[in-house]
Formats: sequence, structure tokens, C-alpha cells
Amino acid sequence: MRHLGTWSPRAGVLVVLACTAGCFPAVMHGAHIEEGWIAGVTAATTSGDTHTEGDEGGIYLRQAMIGPFVGYGSASSSPAQPGYYIGAVVPVIYPFAQIDAYLELPPGLTRPVATGVGVTASAESVHGYAMVGADFNRTTSWYVAGGYGSRRPGDEYRTPSPVWFGNAGIIRAYGYLRTQLFVEYAAGRIPGSCFDDPVTGVRTCNQGGRARAFSAGISLGRHQSNTGNR
Repeated sequence: MRHLGTWSPRAGVLVVLACTAGCFPAVMHGAHIEEGWIAGVTAATTSGDTHTEGDEGGIYLRQAMIGPFVGYGSASSSPAQPGYYIGAVVPVIYPFAQIDAYLELPPGLTRPVATGVGVTASAESVHGYAMVGADFNRTTSWYVAGGYGSRRPGDEYRTPSPVWFGNAGIIRAYGYLRTQLFVEYAAGRIPGSCFDDPVTGVRTCNQGGRARAFSAGISLGRHQSNTGNR
């Protein structure tokens, strides 16, 4: 049996990040849903405010998702019918997979743009959003999205981390390939700290400081349909 008594600094860093770094909502689709399956990878960089307390490491507002994704879209069958998308992203660094459920409103009600509402959720957070977008041409589209959400504290001595967030991107189709370039922004509060009075046992919680985070990235996916056959 492998000895488990040795604690490496690298393992400690990974545990701290897993407990204190929540993820941006991962939206791997545009406002108008395309029929069929898609699978690929997404990666992004993050910058913005962090908070450090002694040996606990950085407590981030939100971090970008990096990892594979898969999704299925059901396009509107008629202008009066809605469409939907269900997908998931599995990060390679942080332990919480994230699911995304999106409902596109009937195109007949929203033309010339496409609009919808969605929610992303993981074991640590829930975020709701609204989205609007349109096509530049047959192979390229744009979208903007925004919403609000919160991630739960990593332990009982932390407070939740709420944010308002925005997301904008361009999606380009090349045959079966789908390329998505996106930027994200979040403004909210990092987790605060809670303390128990040793005499009275009363718990006091300090509100987390205000913070902002920015992210820019790309996702590459292979879709079930070929744009050349449209």
C-alpha cells in the first residue's frame, strides 16, 4: 500500500486552489442553437483581483474553465417552437464539472436576433444568465450574455461569493469545426471569513471584499453537422 503520510507542497497548493478558486460560468454555445452533438476543448486565461491570507493562498473571485466539453443542441423546428442546449465542461485542474442548460426562445418572437435564458451549475455554484445574438453570415455569429450567481463557501468559516457577470463572443464554423472566441467579466465579492467567539460561541462573519476578474479564451469543437452541406 502507498504511504499517505507525506504531504507535498504541490499537493497543498492544488487543494487550496480547489477550495478557493471558483469558475466562471462556461457557455459553450451562441444565442441561436445548432442541431446536433458537439465535443471539444476550451481554455482561457484569467486576470483580476485576488485576496491572500497567510498560508491559505489566493482566494479568487472566479477562474476560467480549462478542459473538455460536450453538448447537444435541439434547434427550433419552426418559428413558433423553442430550442435548447444541454452541455457539460469537465475542468482538468479544478474538481467541479459544470453543466449548462439553455432555452432559446421561439425565433418568430425574437427575430432578427436570437435570445434565450440559461443556467450553469456545479457542486459549488449556480449562475443564471440571459443571452442575445445574431448571425453575421452563414458561418459566423456573435452573442452577448449576462447574469448573476453565487458560489457556496469552501467550508463553514467562509461566506458565499456572489457576482454579476458578462460574456461576449464570436463563433465561426469551418465544415465540422466550430471555433469560439470569448471574453468574460465578473464583479462581486470574494469569500469572507467567519469566526466563533471562544467565550459566547457566537459566530461573526465579515463580508468579503469587492473584486473583479477578467477572462479571455477559445474553444474548439467538432460538430455533428457540416456547414458545407447547408
